[in-house]
Amino acid sequence: MRQGLASSTIFSLAADFPAAEPLALGHADLDAATLTGERIALPCSLRKLNAAGATLHHDAALTEGDALSLTLASGQSIPGTIAWTTGETAGFVFDAPIDVVGTVARTLASLPAERRQMPRIELHQTVSVHHKGAIEFTRSRNLSQGGASVESRRLLLPEDPVQISFDGLRPIDGTIKWASDGQAGIEFDEPLPWQILMPWLRQVQQTPAHPIRSGAFPVPGLIPDAHAIQLDAPARVREGVRWWNVRLRGLTSQLVEFESRAPLTQGTPLWIALPHIGGAPASVLETDQHRYLCEFRLPLRPGELSLISSGA
Repeated sequence: MRQGLASSTIFSLAADFPAAEPLALGHADLDAATLTGERIALPCSLRKLNAAGATLHHDAALTEGDALSLTLASGQSIPGTIAWTTGETAGFVFDAPIDVVGTVARTLASLPAERRQMPRIELHQTVSVHHKGAIEFTRSRNLSQGGASVESRRLLLPEDPVQISFDGLRPIDGTIKWASDGQAGIEFDEPLPWQILMPWLRQVQQTPAHPIRSGAFPVPGLIPDAHAIQLDAPARVREGVRWWNVRLRGLTSQLVEFESRAPLTQGTPLWIALPHIGGAPASVLETDQHRYLCEFRLPLRPGELSLISSGA
């Protein structure tokens, strides 16, 4: 069992109880842990850990309902109960939810510098994948320092260059390593430093999820112009050094409305990357939950409006 580099243990930002599902991982590559109780210490390994519990590989005689503590390699001890056992796999439910990002941080801090690498994080978030001039809004499945797994409806082939955008991070260049059954694995051209990933994951963990869905708004738009162009097109905006995935909803020569998870406030200056014409500077005029109305610094030309609307 390994700690740090080459570990196959999955850490998840979800809070679901561990389910009895087949996991096809060899336990030799999983992080080590110990189940402790009164006068017992049972070695085990972590297949998956989230805020509510953990799925364990074990060689001991565990019984449903056993009250034990799960002690991680960092020394963190988490009390809980064995919820189910299936062969050498067991579900351990924590007595109280834990801070997954804090747990990962403790694990990293306990490792020597040469083995300090972020584990794979299960992360279901709206992302955009840029591939051969097209943008697809889709969902991530997991993320590590070296790559990510995503869902995709596009024809992606190994060695295809792509760019993936997570909300709040800079766009990341990468290469398709595998694609099968509507999923694809992306290897980043440059690994993401854990010093960047850790604070970003903390922000993700603390921010309620808001999916950006396709389709028209069920409520009136924010643009006060009956002749505004109605859109349903993926795009991105840059706020300082952070990029956010957005879905364009309405457009005039001077105004643009979009939906996003970005925590923008009135007056925030942005760069809006518009499809087919590059981009334009703008500032936030009005917000309504996850909808934003922005004003361009310079009005768009009629030809630019036509390119955006026809392409979308």
